[in-house]
Amino acid sequence: MKIVLSSILACLCLFLLPAGPALGAPVSIGVDPVLWPEAQRSFFMDGPGLLLTPEQRTELRSINQEARELWIQRFLDKDPAPETKANELLEAIERRRRLADSEIASPADVRWQILFLNGRPQDRLIIDCGQAFKPTEVWTYVRGVDPQTGKAWERGAVVYRPGAGQSFRLWIPSDSKRALYIPQMEYWLEQWEELRGRIQAARFDLQTCRDAARKIDESTGIPGLTGARPNGSVTVRPIDNSAFLAAPRDLGAWAREAAKTEAPPPARPLDVQSVELRFPEREGQRMKMRALLRIGTEGLEAVEEEGKRLYSLTVQGLVEQDGQPFEEVRLRYRLPVPEDGEPLLLAVDRWLRPDKPFLLRLEIKDESGDAETRLTRGLMVPVMPTPDPMPAGIAGGEVVPEAVKKGEDSLILLPPAADVALGLWRAEALVTGQRIKKVVFLVDGERQLTRTNPPFTAEVRLAHFPTEQTVRIEGYDENGDLVAADEVILNQARGALGVWIVDPPRGSKVSGRTRARAEVMVPDGRRVQSLEFKVNDEPVATLTRPPWQTEIQVPDTDLAYVTAVVTLDDGSRAEAVRFLRSPQYLEEVEVNLVELYVAVTDRAGKPVKGLTQDDFEVLEGGKPQELSKFELVESLPLTLGILLDTSGSMAESLALAQSAASDFLRSVVKPRDKSFAVSFSGRTRLDMPPTDDVEAVVRSFENLQAVGDTALHDAIVHSLYYFRGVKGQRALVLLSDGDDNASNFQFKDALEYARRSGVAIYAIGYNLQGLSGLRGKLNELAEATGGRLFTTNKPEDLPGIYAQIEQELRSRYLLAYNTNQASGQAGYREVEVRVKKGLKARTIRGYYP
Repeated sequence: MKIVLSSILACLCLFLLPAGPALGAPVSIGVDPVLWPEAQRSFFMDGPGLLLTPEQRTELRSINQEARELWIQRFLDKDPAPETKANELLEAIERRRRLADSEIASPADVRWQILFLNGRPQDRLIIDCGQAFKPTEVWTYVRGVDPQTGKAWERGAVVYRPGAGQSFRLWIPSDSKRALYIPQMEYWLEQWEELRGRIQAARFDLQTCRDAARKIDESTGIPGLTGARPNGSVTVRPIDNSAFLAAPRDLGAWAREAAKTEAPPPARPLDVQSVELRFPEREGQRMKMRALLRIGTEGLEAVEEEGKRLYSLTVQGLVEQDGQPFEEVRLRYRLPVPEDGEPLLLAVDRWLRPDKPFLLRLEIKDESGDAETRLTRGLMVPVMPTPDPMPAGIAGGEVVPEAVKKGEDSLILLPPAADVALGLWRAEALVTGQRIKKVVFLVDGERQLTRTNPPFTAEVRLAHFPTEQTVRIEGYDENGDLVAADEVILNQARGALGVWIVDPPRGSKVSGRTRARAEVMVPDGRRVQSLEFKVNDEPVATLTRPPWQTEIQVPDTDLAYVTAVVTLDDGSRAEAVRFLRSPQYLEEVEVNLVELYVAVTDRAGKPVKGLTQDDFEVLEGGKPQELSKFELVESLPLTLGILLDTSGSMAESLALAQSAASDFLRSVVKPRDKSFAVSFSGRTRLDMPPTDDVEAVVRSFENLQAVGDTALHDAIVHSLYYFRGVKGQRALVLLSDGDDNASNFQFKDALEYARRSGVAIYAIGYNLQGLSGLRGKLNELAEATGGRLFTTNKPEDLPGIYAQIEQELRSRYLLAYNTNQASGQAGYREVEVRVKKGLKARTIRGYYP
């Protein structure tokens, strides 16, 4: 049966699309395979080439393009079972590629290659113990049966990431086992082996991650660092697992077995009509590569958002150089449905090195449907650009910040490494030129410190709790003249545009001189151009930087209100109004409405649906309140935060915790919802800011490692800060196995911040034996915020716990009432919700007006 090569590869992986102009004419002998025609490149680099012997690979690289075409065709025509209708070799290649693609992003990753050659492993152990090992995995395969015991004979392939930004590779004895350890653990194990048993304690890697260290010992054949024994002898038999990457000795046998592989079904392809590669500009040592994608709309599924029909697409993938990741790609596109059915035009821009070959791998998905397409392009980046403005109608998918221009004498304030800064923050100024002799540090316009000698750094004092603040530095010459200045805005909330009036407080009745203060939510890539305060619609102050506060004069009239109007650099606007004196009907609607999200469970702890408004009683300060709104929240938008403990004590369970959290997010987060991810050990890290792209949040869990102390209190405050300005259903799911030992905040501060936030905290306490103090903290956080505490000692229980949280979040009730308490009453107001006998209601214990 004669089969055309291009049709084979198009069927296998949908990579064959019209080549862009960067691919050029037929390539000569000796050219990098990345630049071969796509069908030939894909054969050589993305699966089938792994079936070739070293001699065959050398031969294929030594012949010209036309000869390669014939060579590959002859190879694929080798049907191991000609008596059957199907070609088992082609079926095997297709199934193994689909299997590998479903698990690993790139064929350059050795894990993709192991899947392609060997199929799915019997077991895959992810080593997350960052206190001892680099990112490492052990893939266990059954290699036969022991004739003496009758038990399965297993071999474990150890794969590891040598360094940040590098692909995984297969460990072989020539690497030495040192390659698997972090430098500090390598040093400790050297000392342990040098003292040869005089240290009575267990081997250090066994102390920090016992099960993982034993599994790696078994799979490498080397106990410890070198296998040295207490008597000084070294008798080890390292296990060489290079056969996992060797070409099969019997291609026919491999094809017959691989053709039976259970692989995900082929995805419905998108209509990718063309891909063009352009190089419109160069800046310094980087050239802009622009991939222009033309996507047909047939088969795409539209979504309704605020009365508009939109297509929602994601483009994600990798740019590779020399078989290693160079840069990751993930872009989202929200595009209006064209009225005339015209195709969608997407632009993917990346800055690459001139005169170098690269491989661009992209996966394009319809977020609302099930269509997706993978495509790959090899390219040589030219030395000189070809100016080419962005065509009309092209969607960029991202906002590129403007470049900062620096003069000869300049001053730059480095932004903080963390997303949330508070307490004492070390501000670092970079000074260039000779004129600047003195640097002044200011916070919210108030001078704090002055430095007259390098290094120009200072610890400035910020607010106790995180809030938006401006740190400014000013550089002066020896005559006291201002030379340059710079500033950063700390703790700026990012999300949908919004503005909220914080002062005067809600319900206050003031007149005369008073302070007005607002908080602003700014979309990513945008900045605030101005914030204007008005009193009774008369402008009184215009601000261009935080803090967003000013003094206003409130008239002593029957009607008085303050308005805050924020305008962004793109012209978009938002406003908020607070009535300071108003008719009763206005006061009730705008000032005193209180919303409660209530979870109701039975005696078995299961959520209860089907209740009516009459089944509830709400009390504030012990006084009954009349409900003005009641509904089940199954379909209301939700903002969900995931907070994962990645301290060293999580080494044995972090992988399963990540997997369970990922499955939970995929299940609970709907298109109208948003989610974000935070991890913490000795410090807190925002892994993914709030987004409606749930897959981006899931991907942010990748490559987390368990290492370091536990700054639990700080992590709670930082995580809750990301809910700032967010309305509606909000929940934070926290998983931790250790009490705090590294925070700046006390627990009472974290608890108070949680009470003020109004966010329900669902806490998962893992392996809390002997940690009654931590159990008490987590329970108090949950009860104060209307959440719930779960505890377990088994990592396999985590999926079930997340399922319970999901069920509860989608079965809560929204109760709203207009408080009958005095509107000027300040301080914390206690709230109680009662429900009919036999059931339990949980919500926040109170709120601040």
